[in-house]
Amino acid sequence: MVNSGTWTDRLQRGVEEAWARRLPAELARMVAIPSISPAFDPDWRDHGALSLVVEAVSSWAASRSVSLSTELIEVPDGTSSLLIDIPASAGNSGRTGVSDGPVLIYGHLDVQPPGEGWSLSGAFEPRLVGRRLYGRGTSDDKFSALVAVSAVEALIEAGRAHPRIVVLLETSEESSSVDLPETLELAGRIIGTPSLVLCLDAFVPDGERLWLSTSMRGIIVADLRVAVVAEGVHSGLAGGIAPSSFRILRALLDRIENVETGEVLVPELQTAMPDDQRAHLATQARLTPAISESLPLLPGVRATGATALEQLVIQCWTPSIAYTGVSGMPPTGEAGSVIRPETTVRLSIRVPPLVDMARAVDALRSALESAPPAGATVSLDVVAAEPGWLVSVPEGLELDLERAGRTVYGVPPARCGGGATIPVLGMLAARFPATPILPLGVVTSESSPHGPDEFVDLDAAARLTSAIALLLASGDER
Repeated sequence: MVNSGTWTDRLQRGVEEAWARRLPAELARMVAIPSISPAFDPDWRDHGALSLVVEAVSSWAASRSVSLSTELIEVPDGTSSLLIDIPASAGNSGRTGVSDGPVLIYGHLDVQPPGEGWSLSGAFEPRLVGRRLYGRGTSDDKFSALVAVSAVEALIEAGRAHPRIVVLLETSEESSSVDLPETLELAGRIIGTPSLVLCLDAFVPDGERLWLSTSMRGIIVADLRVAVVAEGVHSGLAGGIAPSSFRILRALLDRIENVETGEVLVPELQTAMPDDQRAHLATQARLTPAISESLPLLPGVRATGATALEQLVIQCWTPSIAYTGVSGMPPTGEAGSVIRPETTVRLSIRVPPLVDMARAVDALRSALESAPPAGATVSLDVVAAEPGWLVSVPEGLELDLERAGRTVYGVPPARCGGGATIPVLGMLAARFPATPILPLGVVTSESSPHGPDEFVDLDAAARLTSAIALLLASGDER
């Protein structure tokens, strides 16, 4: 950054100082609250951590110099969300959009369980190492509350105007945002129709430029169960006569996946990739290393896809199946020589954007349940089916992104594909169909979201805060 006296320089210096001195400690206090999402903590109400983190963020926001109000949105028999309402400043001239509504900034305060393998700190014992703050939820994504409010604060300190801004922080995102639709309904009178939505929960390749996520894959989570006998039978007696549930399971899975290549064989789970999306991925491939370079592959294990572009196409626009859990099988140390009654495997199937999820689920069920081998009892229980998503950016916003990216990062912004699924995007699009939605974030594969040693790069958070401040600046203030 050039050390001049322009307002953008002053803004960036203020943001950098905040992320160097004040904000890491505030984020650490929020991360220390074990706000595990309800899907992973059946006693979340008794534990009270979700309420505590909402109270902590509300209290912090109220302590800032920004004029704002906070409101708790409580879903009956569900979770609570926090709304931070920041009125438009004097001199605000609005920004180009579909309405005069506010800019809605989305983030979440619930987190994944700690898991195992933490080496630098406990999951809820945040630790600062250099410019990295470690702890569960640092990048995914308790930082979002600090980014949103601090961006507005930086604009005010730089003497620039801003439109009305509403920050929505939910606490059920890691549980597939089960309470978000009702939250949006309850908060409708406050939010109105936004002119722009910024979602701060996106994966990005790195923190060296402003990345806009242009697509997200959908997901089908389902349990495939195969049952063959009413109770376990000695394998010396029944082996070779009673069919093995595991063998039948293998045969069924061969119907939907090529065992040699991993290719998904159900046509309804596939779709053609638009030319503009391929062009975005080609640019991303030139700017970033191959995905496989950041994966902890064991020696000798070969990644699928020979080039960076091929791997991006696989990640963003190719269906894939992961087998994430098995039941009906004891640990090897407890395994007796029996034909087990049944085997169930959990499938996590990523599907490209534009796939018709209803047709995809029907086709998957037909492929797995029809004509079961050996007459076994086969059932597919679909736990979740969330569609993919594509971004749409109006021309005026393209110019704003270009300006913010070049000013803060010194290089033009770029677009990246997303292999994950963010149900929030579809829910926000359904609620506000004419409003542009921009997914931004600081989460990289190196940040280890959902894994051990999750961290946020504080310099990347500072850069994103400055970029968002520039996006928020009112019309002629930009």
